[in-house]
Formats: sequence, C-alpha cells, structure tokens
Amino acid sequence: TILEIKRQEVAAGKAAIPLAAMRQEAEDMPIPPDFKAAMAQSTPDDPGIIAEIKKASPSKGDIRPDLDPRAYAENYTRAGARAISVLTESRYFKGSMKDLEGACSVTHRPVLRKDFIISSFQIFEAKRAGASSVLLITTLLSRDQQKDFTLLTRELGMEPLVEINSEFELEQALLCQARVVGINNRNLTTLEVDVTAAQRIAALFPDDIIPVEASGISGREGIEKGLSAGICNFLVGESIVRAKDTQAFIKTLRGEPLE
Repeated sequence: TILEIKRQEVAAGKAAIPLAAMRQEAEDMPIPPDFKAAMAQSTPDDPGIIAEIKKASPSKGDIRPDLDPRAYAENYTRAGARAISVLTESRYFKGSMKDLEGACSVTHRPVLRKDFIISSFQIFEAKRAGASSVLLITTLLSRDQQKDFTLLTRELGMEPLVEINSEFELEQALLCQARVVGINNRNLTTLEVDVTAAQRIAALFPDDIIPVEASGISGREGIEKGLSAGICNFLVGESIVRAKDTQAFIKTLRGEPLE
C-alpha cells in the first residue's frame, strides 16, 4: 500500500516539475555536509547519534504530529547529534519535504532523507532540499535499482544509508558497493522488532563498511549493547521525540554526563 501511494506521489511530482528540471535544480545546489565522514568519526568513546524527526509511524500512530522540524533540528544539533534524519513520507509518518528543507536550513550536520525511495526523482528532491543522504531500503529495491541509486546519490555529492534486515540483504548491499549500512532491527514485513538483529549481522561486516543500528533503541543500555558488537552509530527516533528534554536525552545516549 505504501509503495503504491509513493508511486502516485512520484508521478504527481514529475507532472509538476519535469525530471530534467528537478535534476538541474539538484545539481545546482552546493555539496552538502559529508554524511559518510560524519559516520566515520564515531568511536566507542564517542558514539554517533542520528537523531530523527518523526511525527508518526505505522506501528505506533501519532507520536508528536505538531512538532516543529526546525526547532527539533536546532535542538539535535546543540545536543551533539552526529546527523539528523527526517521522515518525509506523508501518509503514515506525516512528514513532508518542507520538514526536510526546514531541518537542512538550520543545521550544519548532515541530514538524511528517510522515505521509501523508488525513483531517481526522489533523490534529486533530497539534494535540492539540502540533504546529505537518502535511505535506500534493500527490501524494496532490485540489485540493479540499488546499484543505480547508490551511484546517482554519489554523483550528486551525497552518500546513501543502505538499509538491511538480514544477512542475505547484507550480501546485496555489499554487491551494490554500499559504504554506510543501516541494520534495521524492525522487519518491514511483520513490523516486529528483534533487538539482537543488528548485533548479529554487524559481526559479518567487512572492516571498511560502517554499520548503523536502527529501531528498538530506547536508552543508553541499547547503545552499549551495540557498542559491544562493534557498532558506533545509532539511528534513534521515537524515544528522542517523546523525551521531555531532547537535548539531555541525546547526551545520555552519547554517554555524556548531565550538568
């Protein structure tokens, strides 16, 4: 259902702005902050948090539908988030491209467009908005699509976050020359979360591939378990958005003492 809605949205977008025009506007944008370099900075003593701007989800419904993306991006930046993720899917996550543009306009951190990317048009949209990365979900893409989207993203001066959920999908990600690979603890088919998935799959990563753990992280304990498995970057959404003090919570995730 989500993919059918996304195909309709892409078709409507192309009707409003031709693909060639969108590509030109994307190429005219300056090179954004380096997402891969930011992920590579993270260490066990200084883990990287990709803090997510997330208004709702299919599994949880409304989380914080009235949040201000600009204000949250500013808070995340002040808290030391390594990067910022913005949901732009509108039906189930209640996000938008305006949310992405707003976040990109107020931070010097790399910003990830998190959506169901099925067309090059969406990659051009992300670059035009100022994003440094797009999420490429291996479950949704053929090998040829994933390889083409990966190369296109790099041609535009960005680096994709390639998402996997299994050892089999890791193989495809590596064949498609992924450099930063997100291991989603949530199975997109069942929506069930297995918090051991990332730790298990990360053990198979070559040394030159940067792992990112996503889903099911609700506190410092989850970060420490990932660190013990060699993961130094973590994408955290719902628990940050629900926190009463987002800056303090991000610092707690990073292991910083609170003042």
